[in-house]
Amino acid sequence: MKTAIYIEDGLTQLVLSPESDFEKGVISKVNKGEQQIKIYTGGFYACQGGWVRQRDDYQRNRDDTCLIMVMSIKEEK
Repeated sequence: MKTAIYIEDGLTQLVLSPESDFEKGVISKVNKGEQQIKIYTGGFYACQGGWVRQRDDYQRNRDDTCLIMVMSIKEEK
């Protein structure tokens, strides 16, 4: 997925441009309102063994902050 941050005239946009069929499917579900999106801050750091772990907001180093969007399927009422 290609990403960009576009800032102009006081408006800030986060642009996600899907490249694979999977990514296109995720964007499609968001556009159709099939996903709930929650925004968090936090960070990721490398662990021994070659994998990555998420660090919660309260543990974060200010130089290692990222925006985390969590999408989950909306429950039908």
